[in-house]
Amino acid sequence: MDTTAQAAQTANARSLLLPYALTLIGAMLIIQFVIALTGGEVTILAGILTAIVAIGIAAWVVVNRRRLLHVRFGLVIAHVIAYVAVTTSFNLHAVIRAMIAGGDAEVQSVAHTLLGSSWFGATLVMSAFWGLGLLLHLIGSVLGRGWED
Repeated sequence: MDTTAQAAQTANARSLLLPYALTLIGAMLIIQFVIALTGGEVTILAGILTAIVAIGIAAWVVVNRRRLLHVRFGLVIAHVIAYVAVTTSFNLHAVIRAMIAGGDAEVQSVAHTLLGSSWFGATLVMSAFWGLGLLLHLIGSVLGRGWED
């Protein structure tokens, strides 16, 4: 009788997380393209498309939870990938809009565009609240030494 403990089954992080990351990047590029084509404002359409991406993220995590649990820091890495793909796409779009909008004479116009419109929620508010949740997840993951059950 063999009484030695077997190592936990591991998953290939690259084959699991790389397609996820590339799919999210592609989805967010499409959303930012739609925003640009529909007047450059974050509208209900952009919100719906982002919600669809969020549902896709949640579904992917549920379907792949077992495999993610076999990757050290797997769940938190998936969380980081989602955070970076989504928030960076909105923040980069906002930066590009600000750069295109102009020079010193239009600083107030750019500030109004970013802070006085729907871009405020899509950039600062989403990044701040999601970032706080991500920070808590990261701390919990570190305390659990990378394993979440």
